[in-house]
Amino acid sequence: MKKFKWALALTGIIIASSSMVLLSKEEAPEAIEFNINNYSWLAGHWTGDGFGGISDEVWSLPADGVMMGVYRNIQDGKVSFYEFITLDDTGMKLKHFTPEMKSWEEKEDFVHFELVEATANKLTFKGLVMELKSETEMDISLRMREKDEVRTEVFHMKRVKP
Repeated sequence: MKKFKWALALTGIIIASSSMVLLSKEEAPEAIEFNINNYSWLAGHWTGDGFGGISDEVWSLPADGVMMGVYRNIQDGKVSFYEFITLDDTGMKLKHFTPEMKSWEEKEDFVHFELVEATANKLTFKGLVMELKSETEMDISLRMREKDEVRTEVFHMKRVKP
């Protein structure tokens, strides 16, 4: 039953704005024109925390203007859910799946995080931020609503060496 609640939390209730911090002009990172090849730093295997369990994420190198990723959440040693993800100049699109590979979203539906801003080490989407902290560390912040509560889930990810 807990797995189904996460499905509802992630699919139908993502809010359309990320938290903002005001920076002076000198502090603000320079926004750049989006080019998928600038985000090759995302490619590889990442693991970390998230939703009280283990997050495991793998990204491909860019091809034809798109990067492809997969994610799995592990709770108590068992897969809780999977995601299939694409990243391009429009943003990030993903579909959730149960451990039995049943889609949470309807056949033609998916979750879309519209791209808001791109800097060298940070991708900001409506409701989601991915930030490279070092060559081996990345933080992902997911803003969502569960019932009447809005919260941000932060994933601290580390690159897995091959």
